[in-house]
Amino acid sequence: MSGPHLTYGTLVKDEGDMVGHVAYALYKRDKLSFIQAVRDEKGREPTEEEVWAFIVSSNLGLRIDAYRSEAEQALQVLSGELLQGAAEDLGRQYQQELTQQLQKAKPLFRAVGESLLANLLAVAVIALVAVVLHGTRIGFVGLAADVFGYEVKARVD
Repeated sequence: MSGPHLTYGTLVKDEGDMVGHVAYALYKRDKLSFIQAVRDEKGREPTEEEVWAFIVSSNLGLRIDAYRSEAEQALQVLSGELLQGAAEDLGRQYQQELTQQLQKAKPLFRAVGESLLANLLAVAVIALVAVVLHGTRIGFVGLAADVFGYEVKARVD
């Protein structure tokens, strides 16, 4: 008998036919259930004629369509669950990354304080450069006199 091979060829169109492969697995499930039912009900293994009758009935057009339809539904459910799982994983990863980025960010007052300190240092450096340049132009003694309001007189020795 070539029943099982006949069924495989009927359900699976080519090697890439995932629906056909799942449909064939469903057929095998039903075949095993049939064999177990005969064992349970009659207390014996099914005869070749009973198995052949099952195979022939499973290869009828409506039954083939039913297997393929059930396989398509199973694959759709599986795809949906896989996509949902992947979306949830991406969401968790995004949430973790966002949380890490927010934890790395400086608090507002600290950022403002650092900016203020940097600006004060920049002003101090500019003032120091201005004092040095002005001091070299008029002399540091004259600069001190101008800054502190003293009158500097030349020394007479």
